[in-house]
Amino acid sequence: MSKEIEMQVFVAIVDTGNFINAANKLSLSKSAISRFLNSLEQRLGVRLLQRTTRKMTLTNEGQTFYLRAKEILALISESESELHPTQSEPVGLVRINVPVSFGIDHLAPLWAKFMERYPQVKLSVTLNDRVVDLLDEGFDLAVRIAQLPNSSLISRKLASTKVCVCASPEYLAKHGTPEHPSELSKHQIIAYNHIGVDNDLNFIGKEGSVNVRCQAALHTNNGDTCRMIALHHGGIILQPDFLIGEDLKQGTLVEVLTEYHHKTLDIYAIYPSRKLLPLRVRCLIDFLIEEFKKPSWSAHQ
Repeated sequence: MSKEIEMQVFVAIVDTGNFINAANKLSLSKSAISRFLNSLEQRLGVRLLQRTTRKMTLTNEGQTFYLRAKEILALISESESELHPTQSEPVGLVRINVPVSFGIDHLAPLWAKFMERYPQVKLSVTLNDRVVDLLDEGFDLAVRIAQLPNSSLISRKLASTKVCVCASPEYLAKHGTPEHPSELSKHQIIAYNHIGVDNDLNFIGKEGSVNVRCQAALHTNNGDTCRMIALHHGGIILQPDFLIGEDLKQGTLVEVLTEYHHKTLDIYAIYPSRKLLPLRVRCLIDFLIEEFKKPSWSAHQ
């Protein structure tokens, strides 16, 4: 049997999640998929997939071989494309994971422009604020807003966003405007889980570092929920300016503690490997870098 076909079958099983989907993707029968996988495992002398009637998981050897097989198949594809100039246009599916609010407000308006520029590239965009495992969950690219830990993943910075402390004018008129971070403990704080409020908040001011411990009145895992509560005069929020920049411009939210800096987060495009990066993914990364050279939300500063 062809080693290349065996690798294609194995990668398709992992990427699609089961034998039936892999068979549909490769236009093979389910029995042929099983036959190719069994042949591959026997030839390698290791089990690549643990299979039960309900679940299929990669073994350690399977994870290692999966990454290597994807690289080899990508290299074959790119080598063939180099021999056929007419195939130099990016083609294929890019699976992307993006944060919910940022994905709706700032990425969704860009997808039509990207698809017009690269009509042979198909996009599959998943929105959630959970930090996904790109390899395990089959994503080619993720957009993350964070202070990145050390990681084997490759990142390209797209932009930065400032975390602002703000509330509605009505809330501040009723409860007072905090002049020092320590006064936040007296206010109703609406906390976004991924920033955290029931831990010490750190600010930098003229007197140096200031740590404040606050108990949140409400927690949520969605920044838009924080924003709406603040717009309805429910409390003080700490949210990135990409989300509340327009509200600050319009005056429906007012930034407080402007002499104190809380946090700046960077926005990254994250992908598993720089080596053998498919052309379609490289074009998408370059497109995003171009689009975020001048972020619209920073205009309020």
